[in-house]
Amino acid sequence: MSHDDARPPSPGAVVPEERPPEPVRTAGQARAVLARLLADAEHPGGQVLASAQLAVTELIANALRHGGGLTCFDARLGPCGTELVVDVEDGDDRHPVTQPPHGRDPAAAGGRGWAIVQALAATCRIDPLPGGGKRIRVTFAL
Repeated sequence: MSHDDARPPSPGAVVPEERPPEPVRTAGQARAVLARLLADAEHPGGQVLASAQLAVTELIANALRHGGGLTCFDARLGPCGTELVVDVEDGDDRHPVTQPPHGRDPAAAGGRGWAIVQALAATCRIDPLPGGGKRIRVTFAL
């Protein structure tokens, strides 16, 4: 770095503003965030990315359909870089329900999302939020 690069911009100079990322509102946006996060970490993605994207799609669909809407989405690498950590928050205190497979119509839509998430993620945790609602945190081993 040269000496000139270390100086602050001159008064009146146009400095590009760094805008915060747009909040995730859809499953498609969340899937793109996961793909970008793993690509930036130079992780090949593969089955981990596919599993995480499917789980997030189910969690966001549940938040939109049953939880009063998605209130927060966050994805990051764990402290040691050995896991992908995903948080999905909604405004409903109720926990997801797994419907028993016996006695239900296999052709009926819905009722499988939470079971899919649990099967794909290394860990699943549900925490109540102080102002109401819940955070579902899922992790995926990298």
